[in-house]
Amino acid sequence: MKRRFPIGHKFWGEVLRINPFGVFVNLGYPNRNTYLLCGIIDVATRSGCDSFGLPEDISEWPQVGQRVHCKVIAHREHNKQVDLRLVR
Repeated sequence: MKRRFPIGHKFWGEVLRINPFGVFVNLGYPNRNTYLLCGIIDVATRSGCDSFGLPEDISEWPQVGQRVHCKVIAHREHNKQVDLRLVR
């Protein structure tokens, strides 16, 4: 996953699910068990001049099915996810 989605990589993805702590984005390909691999844009704010986390107001979050422009900021090895930020 690190080769396909290296830190700094930008791409368009579709919002799959919304949880109170963040938004899950489809990375565009299935893993070995045919589950869709996903990244998460969470409510925690991290620095970055060309990307940002989610707004505090949940009504302003991207909705399920919406395409969003994302940037990879970190990898979560334990659950095969990547941390994402929205691109400005």
